Amino acid sequence: MPANFRRLILAAVTSLPLIAFAADGDFDAAFRVFDAARQGKSEQIDPAIDAFRALPPDAQKQPLYTAYLGSALALKGKAAWMPWNKLRYPEQGADHLDQALAALQPEHDKVLIQGVPVSLQTRFVAAATFIALPDGIFHRRAQGAKLLAALKADPLLATVPAPFKSEVSAAEARLKEAEK
Repeated sequence: MPANFRRLILAAVTSLPLIAFAADGDFDAAFRVFDAARQGKSEQIDPAIDAFRALPPDAQKQPLYTAYLGSALALKGKAAWMPWNKLRYPEQGADHLDQALAALQPEHDKVLIQGVPVSLQTRFVAAATFIALPDGIFHRRAQGAKLLAALKADPLLATVPAPFKSEVSAAEARLKEAEK
């Protein structure tokens, strides 16, 4: 094998982790802004929406990006002042969540972000958001409960990091509380 060819292969192989890290770094940054919004910092909602819209297109991760965008839009409805916006943004968010769920393919079981398959994360974001929406208006709690039950039964759940499993358990507790 010629030396130039070996250097080219070595350069290509060593650059791959950096590219993957940069893409996950973009997601991590968007997620941190979303998490701040989710924790009650309403001034972070629009930046979270913008951050998920700005993520570089990636067919393997797009369902998750779309799901988080939908969840951020639902948060915007919660923080909105005008009644029509309290309806409009969660409806837009639910539409994005439906698109994300419809886009899931078997290969999304193999693509990992933060050690969790994109398929599990996408279904979890949708389930948690649907559970949080007022059921008397949006009628999504049953869909959220069904997604959560399927998530709990998925064998992939056994392979994910403990913090994700804790989030799933917390969503179950919120569902039980909401059903009371």
